[in-house]
Amino acid sequence: MRLANWYFLIFIPLIIYLFFVSRKKSALKFSSVKLLKSYGYKNKIRHKIGRYLVVLSLILMVIAMARPQLPEKNSPISKQGIDIAVALDVSGTMQSVDFEPNRLEVARKTIQDFVDQRPSDRIALIAFAGTAYTRVPLTLDHNVVRESLQDISFKSVNEEGTAIGMAISVGLNRLKKSTSPSKIMILLTDGDNNAGSIDPNTASTLAKDSGIKIYTIGVGSDKTIIPGTNEFGQTVYQEYESGLLNEDLLKKIAETTNGQYYRAKDSNALSQVFANINKLEKTDFEKDDFKQYTELAFILIIIALALLIVGIFLDSYYFVRIP
Repeated sequence: MRLANWYFLIFIPLIIYLFFVSRKKSALKFSSVKLLKSYGYKNKIRHKIGRYLVVLSLILMVIAMARPQLPEKNSPISKQGIDIAVALDVSGTMQSVDFEPNRLEVARKTIQDFVDQRPSDRIALIAFAGTAYTRVPLTLDHNVVRESLQDISFKSVNEEGTAIGMAISVGLNRLKKSTSPSKIMILLTDGDNNAGSIDPNTASTLAKDSGIKIYTIGVGSDKTIIPGTNEFGQTVYQEYESGLLNEDLLKKIAETTNGQYYRAKDSNALSQVFANINKLEKTDFEKDDFKQYTELAFILIIIALALLIVGIFLDSYYFVRIP
């Protein structure tokens, strides 16, 4: 405990002196109190309780003025967090069941786990297929990001294709005005750039000029297996022996922006990729801590007022003292 205004304590000896040492005589004059005493009336310790309570209440008020404070747990002084834009491919090939239950579901769950580990960072969410758009702008409200991830689906973008350049451009627009000392983009896709009006290489160069690092993640095994239904309502699968992923493009985007490229061929590998990014992109914290304090003055004032009222009542009305 500490006292923010400790110098108020010098009034405590003064209060004690005024009440017990320099006490004035009663203003009322009595010719004699012998008659009262002959009937057994005399001052006892209980007749002084009210006076003691009044003194105690005044002392508590002085202590309250001294502002006693209890320290809380040390809290670190944090620097500004990292701003992160996550671009998620929701094109048709993300339905591939080489991941259980499919690539999009696994990606969504992995991104959510990643968000949960970044409480100090602002995060934006971008969905892309044949075009790209912002689902959630940069925010510290990660509940909004989680809810948007839950709602995202293959129908979130109504244009077919994979517009990687557009996805980078939208992420760039989200991050370019950021004042954060560190800005990164995580682009997750299982395809090649085959849609959109923006070239991925041009977009990645602009990202580099804006100080934005891009981590690219290629999702999927060497086979793409798309489920569908036939005319009898049965599930059938269309399988592509060679993956549709353009790894060379993703590597070049990462290299241009001083990021890294990762290949995730299964769900465990994808989780490890995000774990690696989480380690690489740490939010810095100051070494020094600061203490927060809980003020006790208000509680002491309430107690002091209660004691004062009780003390005055006992001293003036209940236990009447004999002069």
